[in-house]
Amino acid sequence: MLARYLSSAINSSAQCIMISDNNCHDPLSEVITRTRTWQFHDGVILMCTEEIETATHDGDNQCPEQWIVWKVVEFNNKNISPQRKEFFSVCQQNFWLKMQTGCE
Repeated sequence: MLARYLSSAINSSAQCIMISDNNCHDPLSEVITRTRTWQFHDGVILMCTEEIETATHDGDNQCPEQWIVWKVVEFNNKNISPQRKEFFSVCQQNFWLKMQTGCE
Protein backbone atom coordinates (compact mmCIF):
# COMPACT_ATOMS: atom_id res chain seq x y z
CA MET A 1 0.00 0.00 0.00
CA LEU A 2 2.96 2.36 0.58
CA ALA A 3 3.75 2.16 -3.13
CA ARG A 4 0.44 3.81 -4.03
CA TYR A 5 1.16 6.74 -1.71
CA LEU A 6 4.72 7.11 -3.05
CA SER A 7 3.51 7.03 -6.62
CA SER A 8 0.85 9.65 -5.92
CA ALA A 9 3.38 11.96 -4.25
CA ILE A 10 6.00 11.55 -7.00
CA ASN A 11 3.46 12.14 -9.77
CA SER A 12 1.83 15.14 -8.04
CA SER A 13 -1.51 13.36 -7.93
CA ALA A 14 -4.71 15.18 -7.05
CA GLN A 15 -4.93 12.75 -4.08
CA CYS A 16 -2.33 14.77 -2.14
CA ILE A 17 -0.81 18.18 -1.62
CA MET A 18 2.80 18.99 -0.79
CA ILE A 19 2.80 20.76 2.56
CA SER A 20 6.56 21.37 2.88
CA ASP A 21 9.68 21.35 0.72
CA ASN A 22 12.96 22.21 2.44
CA ASN A 23 16.54 22.14 1.15
CA CYS A 24 19.65 22.26 3.29
CA HIS A 25 23.18 22.44 1.89
CA ASP A 26 26.16 21.68 4.08
CA PRO A 27 29.22 22.98 2.19
CA LEU A 28 31.57 20.89 4.33
CA SER A 29 29.89 17.57 3.52
CA GLU A 30 29.14 18.24 -0.18
CA VAL A 31 25.58 16.99 0.37
CA ILE A 32 22.21 18.62 -0.22
CA THR A 33 19.41 17.31 1.96
CA ARG A 34 15.88 17.79 0.68
CA THR A 35 12.88 16.97 2.85
CA ARG A 36 9.37 17.03 1.41
CA THR A 37 6.07 16.24 3.09
CA TRP A 38 2.71 15.42 1.51
CA GLN A 39 -0.74 15.26 3.05
CA PHE A 40 -3.28 12.96 1.42
CA HIS A 41 -7.03 13.48 1.32
CA ASP A 42 -7.49 10.45 3.60
CA GLY A 43 -5.36 12.11 6.32
CA VAL A 44 -2.15 10.16 5.72
CA ILE A 45 1.06 12.22 5.86
CA LEU A 46 4.14 10.98 4.00
CA MET A 47 7.68 12.37 4.23
CA CYS A 48 10.60 11.90 1.85
CA THR A 49 14.20 12.78 2.74
CA GLU A 50 16.80 12.74 -0.02
CA GLU A 51 20.56 13.17 0.30
CA ILE A 52 22.18 14.23 -2.95
CA GLU A 53 25.95 14.53 -3.33
CA THR A 54 27.03 17.76 -4.97
CA ALA A 55 30.46 16.44 -5.95
CA THR A 56 30.62 14.76 -9.34
CA HIS A 57 32.07 11.27 -9.52
CA ASP A 58 33.08 9.18 -12.48
CA GLY A 59 30.72 6.27 -12.32
CA ASP A 60 27.17 5.47 -13.11
CA ASN A 61 25.93 8.79 -14.50
CA GLN A 62 22.72 7.20 -15.72
CA CYS A 63 21.56 6.47 -12.19
CA PRO A 64 23.75 8.27 -9.64
CA GLU A 65 23.74 7.29 -5.99
CA GLN A 66 21.17 9.25 -4.02
CA TRP A 67 19.94 8.25 -0.57
CA ILE A 68 16.11 8.33 -0.47
CA VAL A 69 14.06 7.58 2.64
CA TRP A 70 10.25 7.50 2.59
CA LYS A 71 8.29 7.19 5.82
CA VAL A 72 4.71 7.46 6.92
CA VAL A 73 4.44 10.25 9.50
CA GLU A 74 0.68 10.04 10.11
CA PHE A 75 -1.30 6.85 9.46
CA ASN A 76 -4.81 8.18 10.25
CA ASN A 77 -5.94 4.64 11.17
CA LYS A 78 -4.78 3.24 7.81
CA ASN A 79 -2.85 -0.02 7.61
CA ILE A 80 0.15 1.03 5.50
CA SER A 81 3.00 -1.37 4.92
CA PRO A 82 5.90 -0.98 4.92
CA GLN A 83 5.94 2.07 7.15
CA ARG A 84 9.41 3.10 5.96
CA LYS A 85 11.34 2.39 2.76
CA GLU A 86 14.91 3.30 1.81
CA PHE A 87 16.50 3.44 -1.64
CA PHE A 88 20.05 4.17 -2.81
CA SER A 89 19.00 5.64 -6.17
CA VAL A 90 16.02 6.88 -8.14
CA CYS A 91 16.43 3.83 -10.41
CA GLN A 92 16.04 1.46 -7.47
CA GLN A 93 13.00 3.42 -6.27
CA ASN A 94 11.40 3.28 -9.73
CA PHE A 95 12.06 -0.45 -10.03
CA TRP A 96 10.49 -1.11 -6.61
CA LEU A 97 7.43 0.97 -7.53
CA LYS A 98 7.09 -0.89 -10.83
CA MET A 99 7.28 -4.26 -9.06
CA GLN A 100 4.77 -3.20 -6.38
CA THR A 101 2.20 -1.86 -8.81
CA GLY A 102 2.52 -5.04 -10.85
CA CYS A 103 1.63 -7.08 -7.74
CA GLU A 104 -1.54 -5.15 -6.85
